[in-house]
Amino acid sequence: MPHCECRKTSSKRAGNGFGESLILEKSVLGKERKRISTIGNTADIAAGTGLEQGVLSSLKGVAAFPFRVVLRGLGFSKVKRVCYLVPRAGWSTDWDGYYITSNIAEQFGIKAEISSKSRWLVGQILHHSSLWSFLGLKGDSRHRRNKVVVTVFHGDRSERFPELKNGIEAFLAGLSEVDVLVTSCRLMENRFREWGVPAAKIRCIPLGVDLGRFLPPTLEGKKRLRKEIGIPDDSFCIGSFHKDGNGWDEGLTPKLIKGPDLFLEVINKLRKRVRVFVCLSGPARGYVKNGLEKMGVDYYHRHFDNYYEVASLYHCLDAYLVTSREEGGPKGVLESMASGVPLVSTRVGLAPDVVEQGKNGFLTDIEEVDALAEYLAVLRDDPSKGQDLVNNGLKTIQAYDWSLIAARYYEEVYRPLLDEAGQEI
Repeated sequence: MPHCECRKTSSKRAGNGFGESLILEKSVLGKERKRISTIGNTADIAAGTGLEQGVLSSLKGVAAFPFRVVLRGLGFSKVKRVCYLVPRAGWSTDWDGYYITSNIAEQFGIKAEISSKSRWLVGQILHHSSLWSFLGLKGDSRHRRNKVVVTVFHGDRSERFPELKNGIEAFLAGLSEVDVLVTSCRLMENRFREWGVPAAKIRCIPLGVDLGRFLPPTLEGKKRLRKEIGIPDDSFCIGSFHKDGNGWDEGLTPKLIKGPDLFLEVINKLRKRVRVFVCLSGPARGYVKNGLEKMGVDYYHRHFDNYYEVASLYHCLDAYLVTSREEGGPKGVLESMASGVPLVSTRVGLAPDVVEQGKNGFLTDIEEVDALAEYLAVLRDDPSKGQDLVNNGLKTIQAYDWSLIAARYYEEVYRPLLDEAGQEI
């Protein structure tokens, strides 16, 4: 059975002289970039002006650090404008931060970086990349001179997913500490309004996609990749590129919110009609892989250290399948469209905002296994229908390039906060 657990990295570490290391990695443009800013690095804090520089001119290294912190708290500092806080797990939210901060810096000339910590940051816009980032760093963020932004991709106050319910309840209890709440889909925007979040505090801005990286394949390129992977010519190849197992190891127990059990049910129904091959990426896919093996369905799995290398895998697919019960994205909706792959998805996250039923994709209600399998069969039996979805999807996706989405972040989130704080841009 084709199966690959390849891992590779181009990252290298360099000590910073104070504690945390810098991570230097190749960017999508092939240039070195500083991915995680270093909170404890005195060089990073040494950009102060006026009184701060006067007091500290004779101090060097670690000895200056406490004085810098005190002076910053008094307001004597020259600070970064936006600090995008990521979990530093090497997963997709890191890349959200990269695209948002790099684009607003380039387009609007404001300082913006990503970081994994918020302690000692004063007078800045601190943008938490997720609900869990905010809850984990909550005590570090609320200096009176900070503006706090939180992105919450998905949430549910029902008893279906207790951990998510508890997280949402904790977030709502701490809402007074949040200046702006960003969500990526109308479904969550409506939920937050129903839960009592003031409409003026909410911004609905979708996720983006790098249209320079996620591109449709050439016919020759698709044939070559399928041959390299070992996909039989008569197989219908279905893609699923996300994390759907619990934990960060093998993921042998299902993360039901992502619907891996439903995914297997769909594949089991479809395999009775067509020869199926499944292409997987992402960590913790053990539950799905075990299920495919029990069914006797061939699959290929590759997890990339650099998340965006997954772009190449879309080029071997005949369809992309989303069976989630709850989502904020998923990014596969946008990435599959950009890559020229027909999409079949449950109505979760931003999928209903992006997909026009039967025009640029197929949508079903949550847990509608029969309908999901039927739409995949339609794509297998009628390639012209799949090509229509692809052609329309390629038109739709142009509005979701990260450069455009980042500009919305600036205009709708960051600029109003900077104006409110009385800072010049």
